[in-house]
Amino acid sequence: MDRRIQEIEKQENHSKRQRMSARGLIGLLMCVGLLMTNPGLSRAVVEDDVRVLREDMEQVKKDLAEIKSILQSAIKRPSPEKGTGTVGVTGGAMLGETDAPVTIVEFSDYQCPFCRRYSLTVFPVLKSEYIDTGKVRYVFRDFPLSGIHQEAEKAHESARCAGEFNKYWEMHDALFQNQKDLTVSALKQYAADLGLDATTFGECLDSGKYEVNIQKDVDEGGAAGIRGTPSFFIGKSGSEDSITGTIVRGVQPLTNFQTIIDQLLGDQAGDVGSPSVSGEGSPTPLP
Repeated sequence: MDRRIQEIEKQENHSKRQRMSARGLIGLLMCVGLLMTNPGLSRAVVEDDVRVLREDMEQVKKDLAEIKSILQSAIKRPSPEKGTGTVGVTGGAMLGETDAPVTIVEFSDYQCPFCRRYSLTVFPVLKSEYIDTGKVRYVFRDFPLSGIHQEAEKAHESARCAGEFNKYWEMHDALFQNQKDLTVSALKQYAADLGLDATTFGECLDSGKYEVNIQKDVDEGGAAGIRGTPSFFIGKSGSEDSITGTIVRGVQPLTNFQTIIDQLLGDQAGDVGSPSVSGEGSPTPLP
């Protein structure tokens, strides 16, 4: 923004200099004319012209200062991203043991390419090493960025509809594996490939019955500090319906997740105010 202000000032200065140059030239020509007709007026005319030019320059400075002040007052500097946060663990699809010592809550978008990369590379290892072994409870929550991913909303609804057949995670995997085609007709085909009843699934998807649930996830994620996908909360499990943990943003190497999880498992998490971990996120933040 400071650079933008400088550019505006530069443009204003250039424009003002042009006007002053033109005015100065006109003034000079007038001086020449008056000197030719009345040499006795030369000193008074020159002094008056110089005074006018100085006044103009002072006014230009005042105008630029006012413009700069207005722009600076309009700037709302974003607050730094939080390193930790509290988020609910209910309402989303869950994997693992309910009493696992560590909980990961993922906010994801089925049409987000970064989410797909995480799902196909990091997630399978976390599942085999931590979720399937009872160390981590994993919760998936919906965060479709509908402003840029027009097919994401229905994709999230399709996963929830598949959940009625106890096939949520199978649909989860199918959606990321076939991310290039998330049209409604394709979603119904993926359901059929999983052996789901076409009529029942189609009625569920067409009804939009899960729109409210998905919007709740989006609202809660936004309130907790989520601005892009994928984003994660990793913290100790408790008896409450929420966890407080480290926020991991974007696509991260597997080792980053392992470090946080292992520290929690070893009861060496330290201060919960440790900085958040940021990586590649969605190309566009939440609209």
